[in-house]
Amino acid sequence: MHIVVFTGGGFTSPKDSVFYFETFSVIDFVIAADSGADTLKKYQEFYNNSIDFSPDLILGDMDSIASKEFLLKYNDKIQVFPTDKNYTDTELALEKACALTKKNSSKNENIITLIGGAAGFSDHFIGILDTFSTENHADFWLCGEQIFCFLKNNDVLYISNIKVNDRVSIARTTDMYKGGHIDTEGLEWESHLFRKNGMPSISNRISDSYLKNGKPVKVSVWKGKFLVIVPASAILRKEKLCS
Repeated sequence: MHIVVFTGGGFTSPKDSVFYFETFSVIDFVIAADSGADTLKKYQEFYNNSIDFSPDLILGDMDSIASKEFLLKYNDKIQVFPTDKNYTDTELALEKACALTKKNSSKNENIITLIGGAAGFSDHFIGILDTFSTENHADFWLCGEQIFCFLKNNDVLYISNIKVNDRVSIARTTDMYKGGHIDTEGLEWESHLFRKNGMPSISNRISDSYLKNGKPVKVSVWKGKFLVIVPASAILRKEKLCS
């Protein structure tokens, strides 16, 4: 099951999301969190009918959405929350998305894609980062010109379509300042050189040999929770490690 959540703030432009949605083109449920409906509308316009981004749910306090006529079009899909509340509209949308995936009895992997939240109030950006330390988080966060990829125990990520100057960074989730076990193949500075505390690797890049031979960078997580941050143009494949 693939659920796409749109939120407000800076987002990966639709044209820069093409490689991503070529890989994850099947969408089962779409949620817009408040002004995320404006972002959703832009994706609808770009993709036309090649991908169906029709919202199944629009939720939030509706205090920042610009396209009021958009709300009228999907009036039966709206769930309104008060402005003064303990959770952001993005957190509420992620909570709903995760609840839906838990109900999915399919043997296929559940994927939650979050789009937006890259610019605007920095406290909201930090709030989204914090969600990766909770049960209610996205698997992939399309955030401006980058994609944040969530990896946990026994996940492996293959990263293709990386150019010579593209940045590949790796961070721990906010509840992990140290620890975990991560291995990499195809980076200029491999995992044995990573920092033991805080962010393991900042502004790394693909190695010359992997670039020359067109091989994908491989990031494997044996223990812990990490965010692999790649360009929006990257082609991603996420699998499970063999024990």
